[in-house]
Amino acid sequence: MPLANLFGTSGARGLIDQEIDTKFSYKLGLALGKYIKQGKALVARDPRPGAKRLTQALIKGLSQAGIEVEDYGILATPELTWYQVKRGYDLGVVVTGSHLPWNMIGIIPTSAEGAGITSEVGQQITKIFHGL
Repeated sequence: MPLANLFGTSGARGLIDQEIDTKFSYKLGLALGKYIKQGKALVARDPRPGAKRLTQALIKGLSQAGIEVEDYGILATPELTWYQVKRGYDLGVVVTGSHLPWNMIGIIPTSAEGAGITSEVGQQITKIFHGL
């Protein structure tokens, strides 16, 4: 049975290349893009092994959904949200392990206001994800 919400308290998290792989990242990018429908997204990552290719897959999904994407490379989450709000992006997404063990990673979407997404929004994106 699919999860009711892919997102915990701070994004979707899992083991790199097991729970979060390029297929998952692409599909999540596509679901995020379908959720916001149009606009532009700012994407960044941390230097953790695997983050770059997962970010590339995420960007491919967002682009496939018709979203204009800018990749800012390596940025901390607070930097991403600052640029996102300051420059008027509709969505921000950071691929980061933050404080997780070395073999785990998270994909954290943020709203146009630079805040984490709500549980309700997470559920809607999850429904789109499972429908793909």
